[in-house]
Amino acid sequence: MRFALMACGLAVAALVTPATAAAPRFLHSDITLTATNGLSDATILIVRHGEKTGEGTGLSPAGQMRAQVYADYFQHFSMDGAPVRIDQLVAAEDTDQSSRPRLTLEPLSLEMGMRIDQPCPDHAVTTLVEWLKQRPAHETTLVSWHHTKIAKLLAALGADPAALLPDGRWPNDRFDWVVALRFDHEGKLIPGSARIINEPAAVDNVVWATMSHPTISPMPQETLAAR
Repeated sequence: MRFALMACGLAVAALVTPATAAAPRFLHSDITLTATNGLSDATILIVRHGEKTGEGTGLSPAGQMRAQVYADYFQHFSMDGAPVRIDQLVAAEDTDQSSRPRLTLEPLSLEMGMRIDQPCPDHAVTTLVEWLKQRPAHETTLVSWHHTKIAKLLAALGADPAALLPDGRWPNDRFDWVVALRFDHEGKLIPGSARIINEPAAVDNVVWATMSHPTISPMPQETLAAR
């Protein structure tokens, strides 16, 4: 009987030992791994592409001039009196109908020696937000997009389009707005940080004046004097 019990015990040990030996070993570590979020401490600036003609995929003369003005304006951009450095440029993908988002940033891209990323079509704003989250944190991104999709993009970034845009939509006749969004350390939109900045109009420039474009109005003189 004693022999039988010993044999049974050896058999059980033989079955248990391999499983025990194969069990993983966990080592203590004080290192905490955190998920990367490109929106952490980030600033997102959104503009509508420049003015268009009635035909083709490009910009009108006014739109081309706006793109040229952006090359200087965004290199000296500031918020609340503090300079803001642009770290990356993003535009909606080119289509058979429009290359305007990219063309609007092209002069700035050339001046800064910075490429323009086009990660998705204009309607795929969720894809854009996920792409932004994979980018380095603490950066400022300038986004050029189609105005009919900007409300949807704002919502995807956590902002309320109705609180920023008239009736929650970007007006057809406005080209001189910059939407500014700021995010906290966790990559969440800082409450109350979303706002629209009126670009200083360049229509007092003689080139703008000769275009007589009806959708752009000059900055009030008192505002220009204050700059």
